[in-house]
Amino acid sequence: MPRWQLTPTSPLSVGMALPDRVVTNEELCKTLNTSPDWIERKTGIRERRYLSDGETITDLAEESARKAVRQAGLNMRDIDVLVVTCSSPEWVMPSLGVLLADRLGIETPRIVDITQHACASVVYAVYTASCLLQEPDVQNALVVCAEGPSRATDPADRVVRVFFGDAAGATVLTKTPGSDGLLSYDLGNSPSGQVALAGTALLNRQDPADDSAVTPYLTMDGPTVWQEATTRVPKSLAAALDAAEVEIEDVAGFALHQANLRLIEHIAGSVGVDMAKVAVTVDTLGNTGGASPLTALWRLAENGRAAAGDVIAVGAIGAGFMWGSLCFRLPYDIRVEA
Repeated sequence: MPRWQLTPTSPLSVGMALPDRVVTNEELCKTLNTSPDWIERKTGIRERRYLSDGETITDLAEESARKAVRQAGLNMRDIDVLVVTCSSPEWVMPSLGVLLADRLGIETPRIVDITQHACASVVYAVYTASCLLQEPDVQNALVVCAEGPSRATDPADRVVRVFFGDAAGATVLTKTPGSDGLLSYDLGNSPSGQVALAGTALLNRQDPADDSAVTPYLTMDGPTVWQEATTRVPKSLAAALDAAEVEIEDVAGFALHQANLRLIEHIAGSVGVDMAKVAVTVDTLGNTGGASPLTALWRLAENGRAAAGDVIAVGAIGAGFMWGSLCFRLPYDIRVEA
């Protein structure tokens, strides 16, 4: 993939929103045939957040968006582009992007919903928003990713259930006046049925008496996911850094998809980066799907690894399979609010 040759864009801020309900490994093990020690040893996850009955994905999206815009020092009228990603919305229609714009008071006509990129969605959303910002007289974009994967997992499936948690993240991107900002990107895809979640159109046409009926829950083949992630993400990161003419040791921080801690550690080792430079949120949030790279970016900023002059890299994979990486040299500190 090429070095970014358009007007650079850069994140100004990150906002994060979490459900109130904390679900520990101990709680999951009351209904799953496993143990808290096994979950933590295999995944590095100790707890995660679940949406309660009274909470909605739209609520999380709104909260994260308000925090990001506030920390960017902007008003909602300053948002020229809104890109919203969600693979687990309460409603297919109306558009989550339109609902969110209405709640926030954003008046732009440039609203894009990305619904099937799952865990890779933030990379594609930031890339899309950066492209849309090339229009003259357009300055700021808001990218929001809200996910509720806990509602798509089988409560009796220990293979999938233990990984996922709910969250939302948002970032404000702005055009930058100099050469700093987005330096390069890498995108790729390869279809696989080893990660699957059936849609309502398929489920509603099934014969209830058919023993081979498609499950309504998210299914994953663990070995395939591991193989794809540990192969694709390191190569994608290397390609993005190479296009940006950036050496690995010059990167201040990595915001990677938080699938599980063991996977993140393996990717870091493959790339040759110290884990001290890699943000981790999966230990307390679980795999928050497409929102997870933004939770990681939030952590980088909180830890002082996303300041003006720093080079940061974002990488993710998902959706059976899409993957991508972004490389930025930050012209501004990324500001955050919990």
